[in-house]
Amino acid sequence: MNYYLKESILYTYNQKNAGNKARDDVNAILASLHYSPISVSIKEDTIEPLGKRAHFYKYRIFKKAFSPLKSGDNLLIQFPIINHTIFFSRVLKQLRKKGIKVFVLIHDLESLRFANDKRHLSLKHRLRLWLQEMTVLKNADRIIVHNDKMKAVLIQKKIDAQKLSSLDIFDYLIPKYKGGKIATVAKDLPLVIAGNLAAEKSGFLYHLPKTPQFNLYGVGYDDQNTANISYKGSFFPDELPFHLSGSFGLVWDGPSADTCTGMFGDYLRFNNSHKASLYLASGLPVIVWSESALADFVKKNHCGISVSSLFELDEKMRQLSEKDYQVLLQGAKKIGQSIRAGLFLKKQL
Repeated sequence: MNYYLKESILYTYNQKNAGNKARDDVNAILASLHYSPISVSIKEDTIEPLGKRAHFYKYRIFKKAFSPLKSGDNLLIQFPIINHTIFFSRVLKQLRKKGIKVFVLIHDLESLRFANDKRHLSLKHRLRLWLQEMTVLKNADRIIVHNDKMKAVLIQKKIDAQKLSSLDIFDYLIPKYKGGKIATVAKDLPLVIAGNLAAEKSGFLYHLPKTPQFNLYGVGYDDQNTANISYKGSFFPDELPFHLSGSFGLVWDGPSADTCTGMFGDYLRFNNSHKASLYLASGLPVIVWSESALADFVKKNHCGISVSSLFELDEKMRQLSEKDYQVLLQGAKKIGQSIRAGLFLKKQL
């Protein structure tokens, strides 16, 4: 039988932040394919007093949850697991000894987030990353990575290439979509920026060029009363697509508008930003950083453009003909249809 680990978060979080949307969509896609859930819920305040013993506590919970699985079963795990424990690789070893195949779908790899800035990592932190990331990946039968750039890095880290396959882009389900138009899309509309708008995550927002116009959606924005920026508010992830209005969706990160840099910006070299999936699922073509992993996907599928700096945007927009824009729009609609149907994950299973 096919199973998947379904973890529940039992503490309060901002539901208008899309932090759990990708995981929830994966769960929904797996359920539609008749995968059976193995539910694990650990309330954070029950394990905080345990300190280091919390890792053993979580290990025992996972071991018990997986105990009904039998030889020949398949188990898909979304990674990183929500309830971190340095002993999770031991759980996977025991499962594989029983003849159970373990599939890992990567959402984030902290070791790659810090890939170009190891100065912020203590020896203790690097050891924890090894225990929580690489040991788990080495004990998986198959690993679904974001893209070929991430795949290449993991091969350098001695992960067996035969285990690895590229998702290409994350799916983004829109449950309330019944056909027809989703977002309001036209070439002469502002560019859309959605997501976490706080300065520590998206510092570039506070250094945007004076042209073109931008529509912002999300939480954490410190309104600077800038003439070419219009803040549109925050919405639940399943509702946000219907509120978007713009010409392109921008995928950018870090403190600078001139290039993607810093911990979050550099991570785009390996990471498939989930907001790209939001935009494309909504029918918006995308603008991505030219050095990002997604740049190849966007070029191949004719669903957007890439720039090396946000200060190129005004000229790029002026040079783009309506005919060329329509080609990108049709490419975005085609990819968006597949994203809304969950096809990128389905073709991996």
